[in-house]
Amino acid sequence: MTTSVHGARNLSAGLYDRIELLPGKLDFALLSSKPTENTTQHGHCEQEDLVCMDGDLNYARFFADFGPLNLSRTVRFCRELESRLGSNNGKRVVLYCNDHSHKRANAMTLLAIFLVVAAGFTPELAVTRVLNDGKLPPPFGFRDASYGICTFFITLLDCARAVHKAITTSLWSYKTFSIDEYDHLDSLENGDINWIVPGKLLAFSGPQRERIVLDPESGATTLLAKDYAALFRDIGVTCVIRFNEATTYDRKAFIHAGLRHIDMPFPDGSNPSDEILYKFIRVCERETGAVAVHCRAGLGRTGTAIAAFLMKNYRFSATEAIAWCRVCRPGCIVGPQQHFLAVKQPELHSLPSIFEMPQPVAKTQPVYQPRKKLHKKLERLPRQRKTHISSR
Repeated sequence: MTTSVHGARNLSAGLYDRIELLPGKLDFALLSSKPTENTTQHGHCEQEDLVCMDGDLNYARFFADFGPLNLSRTVRFCRELESRLGSNNGKRVVLYCNDHSHKRANAMTLLAIFLVVAAGFTPELAVTRVLNDGKLPPPFGFRDASYGICTFFITLLDCARAVHKAITTSLWSYKTFSIDEYDHLDSLENGDINWIVPGKLLAFSGPQRERIVLDPESGATTLLAKDYAALFRDIGVTCVIRFNEATTYDRKAFIHAGLRHIDMPFPDGSNPSDEILYKFIRVCERETGAVAVHCRAGLGRTGTAIAAFLMKNYRFSATEAIAWCRVCRPGCIVGPQQHFLAVKQPELHSLPSIFEMPQPVAKTQPVYQPRKKLHKKLERLPRQRKTHISSR
């Protein structure tokens, strides 16, 4: 969060919206221009801690997508804001950002999620408060990671509901979530790995037969299947599912490490058949350990299958499941895959969840658990900017 300026600026110049989020404690302002220097002309500034959010709102886009921000950045923002509010000696915190439509959408999403995870708001109340009791129009909906005309949007409310549902179903814990672990695994040289259902389902980009150099100076490269196999054993993975073609690497690297490996190929950018979809869900429900899932980039086919698992077993709506997958792993689920999940929602919700099944099945861990220390050889390099090197 950008360093604040105590009483050195006012928000009158360029201000066109100011919203009280927490009475007497927290406001949010949209600016059409930068705040002007004016120490005391507006006396209330001496009792306010003005904080610019713009630096927190930059999203590393794949194509025409612009958010939402990932789970690490979202939790970091919420925790920093909690800390600021708790140590501010009674000063009102005023967060502000410019009114660019993309920044506005990401700022409002961060604030709505903050009200849910840190202030105990329902998603509906959080969004109502951020939109100033309906006086402001909702921000742009988030689109998929593609170009062209967008026909499916994820809203501010979808994002708030997704995080709320992840907490209330004990799928994820805000308090125990490890930012450091997320950032470490998220980097390309450490595997491009993201937990979607902590302790049960993770997504990663598919290994290749040869290493790809990411940074010639540091020597950072992508991982091979054997590297993933060693890492997965340390973090509780017992099964790997591949949705793309079998020519990209030799599955024996996982099998020789004691992991199950299952191929369920279907075309890039398409939707799984019912046979593949329900086979995937059955495998995940019955596997005693965690399941690692990939296609080429671990985004489209991978995200679609995992979202269906969330819809069946945690009763996420299609838009909530897509929102949660994208917060955990930006870029997930593209084009017709979004509509596919929306159509599948009634069918998936009509089936018994993993928690309703009478027979013993492998349930997910209730919260995000700290895991064994990762291999030192995978901690050797600074984090690279994440840019996927293959398609979906």
